[in-house]
Amino acid sequence: MAQLHRMRAPKDPRFVPMGWLCRHCLYERRDQPRRRDVLLRVFHQLFAGSAVDLNAFECEVLLVWLTEHPAVADSTPWLKAPLDTTLPRLQTSITEAKARTGIAFPTAVTVIDVLREAPGSPAERELLAAIAQHLDEWQHNPQHVEVRRHGTGIPYRRQVLKSTSHPTTLSARGGPFDLHTSPAPIDQQEPGEDNS
Repeated sequence: MAQLHRMRAPKDPRFVPMGWLCRHCLYERRDQPRRRDVLLRVFHQLFAGSAVDLNAFECEVLLVWLTEHPAVADSTPWLKAPLDTTLPRLQTSITEAKARTGIAFPTAVTVIDVLREAPGSPAERELLAAIAQHLDEWQHNPQHVEVRRHGTGIPYRRQVLKSTSHPTTLSARGGPFDLHTSPAPIDQQEPGEDNS
């Protein structure tokens, strides 16, 4: 059984507090990301309405995913908004071990659309579908969330998540979590580790 850890409640009001998480989700998500971790990072930053900042490890996961199947470059979303300039930027980030590589909001949306047509596990496909659904809801407002009351930023997007007629794993959790790498608490060592 994985050891669980708890993160302090985030100070930033954009983020909701998390419950108990495994070591990977809490501490290793940025340094040893899985595809799902990269997708969550993209979703959270799109929720914040900003460009998506990925580190070199995340860029490598994304680059491999976008290039491992040549047919992905022939997909309708790619042909509509080519990612040909994005791939070298991801490679440069990997080569130079950059801490941050910005991907513009529209490009990140294209990446999600392209990955929806790429092969992936059932869990990845479910997460991609949820992200695409919420992006569409934020753009078209099918729930008729009052923009006058909630604005067009984070409060609006949070309300759209809460009122969606098709709840997803993302909407059920209430919005974005603070995804960063923080050092493991000193008092919480793995079993069998020596304290000296």
